[in-house]
Amino acid sequence: MRTKGRNVVRLDGDELRSVFASFAYTKKERLELGFKYSRLCKLLTDQGCDVVIGVIGLFKELHYWNRQNISNYIEIFIDTPLAELKKRDSKGIYSGRKLNVAGVDLKVDLPASPDIHLVWEPGKVAKVMQIELLTKLKELRKI
Repeated sequence: MRTKGRNVVRLDGDELRSVFASFAYTKKERLELGFKYSRLCKLLTDQGCDVVIGVIGLFKELHYWNRQNISNYIEIFIDTPLAELKKRDSKGIYSGRKLNVAGVDLKVDLPASPDIHLVWEPGKVAKVMQIELLTKLKELRKI
C-alpha cells in the first residue's frame, strides 16, 4: 500500500497495550481496551490514513462499532486452529497457566461476516497467506 503512495499506519495490539499502559485481561477490561483501539483507528482514518491493526478481535460489539464508525473498514479474519496457536506460542500464552486467554477460557466472538476470511491449513506458510490476502484486497479494490 505504501508503494502506491498510501499513508499507512500499522498498529499492533501488544504494542498498544504498552502505549496505553493496559494490562487488561478480563472480558470487561478487554472490551474497554478494544474500544480505545477502535477510536484511535477512527481518529487516524478520519485524518486520511489507512490503518492496519493486528489484534484478536474478541467481541461482536467491536465488530459492529467498527463497521458503523470507521470509513472504508475491512475486517480480516485469519482463522487459525488452537492447536496451531499452541505450537507457535513463544509467549507461553496457551500453556494452561494463564487465565483469560482468548479461545481457551475466554469466549471469543468470531467475526460473523468478515470481508476477508483466510483459513490456515497444515503446511501453509505465511508468504502464501500474504499473497492470498493481497489478492482478496485487490478483488475488493482496496489496494
